[in-house]
Amino acid sequence: MSKEYTNKQIDQCVPAAYRWTLVSSEIEKLLLKKNNYFIQEKYEITLTKKVSAYFLFVCILSFFSIFYLYLKQFFIIVNRRIKIESVILDTGRGYDCNNVYKLFKIKNDKTYLINAFSIDSYMQYERVGIFNLTKNLINSIYDYKVVLKMGFSSDIVDILVKNGLTNLSTYTYLKTFFEEIRNKNPNSIIYTSTALIQSHAAILSNLKTVNIYHGLIGKVCLNIYPEYYSIYVYSFDEKRYFENIGVTSKVYVYPAIKNKLHNKNVILFMADDVSRVDSKELSDLIYQFKLHGYSIFMKMHPLHNASREFKSEYGLEDIVWNNIFDTSELEILSGEDATFVLKEKQPSFVVGWHSTALCEALNSNVIPIIMSDSSRDSSLGVYPSERRSLLWPVECNIIKNLLLNYSSYEDTIYMLKTR
Repeated sequence: MSKEYTNKQIDQCVPAAYRWTLVSSEIEKLLLKKNNYFIQEKYEITLTKKVSAYFLFVCILSFFSIFYLYLKQFFIIVNRRIKIESVILDTGRGYDCNNVYKLFKIKNDKTYLINAFSIDSYMQYERVGIFNLTKNLINSIYDYKVVLKMGFSSDIVDILVKNGLTNLSTYTYLKTFFEEIRNKNPNSIIYTSTALIQSHAAILSNLKTVNIYHGLIGKVCLNIYPEYYSIYVYSFDEKRYFENIGVTSKVYVYPAIKNKLHNKNVILFMADDVSRVDSKELSDLIYQFKLHGYSIFMKMHPLHNASREFKSEYGLEDIVWNNIFDTSELEILSGEDATFVLKEKQPSFVVGWHSTALCEALNSNVIPIIMSDSSRDSSLGVYPSERRSLLWPVECNIIKNLLLNYSSYEDTIYMLKTR
């Protein structure tokens, strides 16, 4: 993969201190769609009267908003820790903290576990002062105005102004919170799974912040992405992507245990959405494995165990797989993660739908098979799932030959890693 951007283009990105203002899925999609990663060279454009007036209104409301947050914290019971070493920002998926506990020696009695997107959750651990809140809000307003005058297109400016009240009050409170953490222990480490505005607040409070991905990454916009101390990803494809776009953070690939055995086991890592599943194609593949005496196991998607609140917010429904295809002869695995079941079952194949588990399997020298998925937009993805897996039913002949002739197994692993 060649380097995607020149040093001059990277230098023209929004300075890290201002990127929090642009945190918005709408803005990120616009910038990625336009391939407009870089700001115009001309700073200090003149804002229209309409934008100026609306932004002034947003600034006034922001003072009321942070005063409300200041008062609200006194109605929440605080569970302070004398010594803080770690803060884990949980995104509510139910599994995104697993990698933190696997990789790092976390002491629970010196750790805050916080729901990243709930201000109330932060209030349960620390209270912030009105003076620091006000000071940070004034600085935040200045930052916001600087970005508004950087020369972005009118559609992005409109979103910036529309999101102003939420971003200003949220960032201001979070930055003040993380300054309290820094005052307690400047060596505290913040662990997050791409909670962007929260990450910016921690980083700009001079706290070491580590991004622990719990799934395959999507493309990122340099004008928005935080300058993490380090980043952990699942594949070398993702590591190269970050290096090629000019991310300066240290990027690590999760260590993988290579499977030495390949039992006649197959693990189906189920999709998070039934609309992605072609029941006939899946049944045909399962038939091939049964024909050759393989034991087949089902592993539910981690979101199967997500909280009701999370499922409700994102419109996720519980899936009864037996209504989709015949699961009567399949064994359902417990809630353990992919790393555990790969080590426990030592399978020869895993099957999934653009799943992180497929990447983990290949890293462990297990052949991954990816099911066709017309519902997925791969344009914003980074990991080349179709190249790193055998595609069913397109590459069915390769899979059938492997079931008949195991001697080509290692050659297939090499081919998938290098093609």
